[in-house]
Amino acid sequence: MTSLVHKPRIAVSEAAILRGERIEDIACTIVDVSSDGFRLTVPRGIPCGGGYRLSYGGEEHGVVIRWASLEEAGGQFLD
Repeated sequence: MTSLVHKPRIAVSEAAILRGERIEDIACTIVDVSSDGFRLTVPRGIPCGGGYRLSYGGEEHGVVIRWASLEEAGGQFLD
């Protein structure tokens, strides 16, 4: 079994907007972030995959959602 190694995460609580081709804009909160990934709280489940933009702190990043539950999602920054 392969063990995933994550870069150190920084706990935050910052408002964000997740935009996607297959969903309406979702107001969410970034819970933790690292140089290559993040975890969000979301008001509803979202589909995993690419084609998303995450806006927060005056910046917008291309992201891919790697996992999602009904209240949380995690992903990777593409840029």
